[in-house]
Amino acid sequence: MLKHLIETFGCNQPFAISEITYKDYSQIWIYKSVAELCKKGEIVHLDRGVYYIPKKNKYGIVPFDPMKIIEKKYIQDGENVMGYFAGRYLQHLLGIFKGTPNTIEIYTNNETKRARTVNVGGKRLYLHTARTKIDKFNAPVLCFLELMNGIDVETLDEYKRKLISDYIAENRITQKQITKYISFFPDKTCRNLIESEVIYRVPQ
Repeated sequence: MLKHLIETFGCNQPFAISEITYKDYSQIWIYKSVAELCKKGEIVHLDRGVYYIPKKNKYGIVPFDPMKIIEKKYIQDGENVMGYFAGRYLQHLLGIFKGTPNTIEIYTNNETKRARTVNVGGKRLYLHTARTKIDKFNAPVLCFLELMNGIDVETLDEYKRKLISDYIAENRITQKQITKYISFFPDKTCRNLIESEVIYRVPQ
């Protein structure tokens, strides 16, 4: 069973128990096998229904990056995109905010409450339910609008505007897309787009 899991998912990669199939064995047998492997330390239970196989080298066990489970659970699982980063953490990823936020803010389809704080692998998350259903096609523009909703216009200089322009270009964001989704955001978002003059950098 362990060999099959390694071949299927690899080491230090999160996987859901619901993703496991093994020959014609029942789900109950799979659950029992996973529980036994956990007791032996062969696999590690990360979160409800989520596990990983620890990677080892000559120095011991390679530390697991909790961002992998965060991304798999709330941002993207394979081709399925269900969320995006927001707030200071998004600004940090884009290089607009130089500090390292204590909290990772996320909008995701996989959250039913309007907003709540959780901890995953020592990381503090502030989760929001999606403003509208997120998929791989609209995630970039929704993320961009979230950025503009939270940006402090007075702190924007030409360097930061260039970083935002690069994101617009890389994700092929258009004014048509913005028009389609802007109604899901507060009025502040539209006001920041205009006052920052970023809207003039978005192609038709």
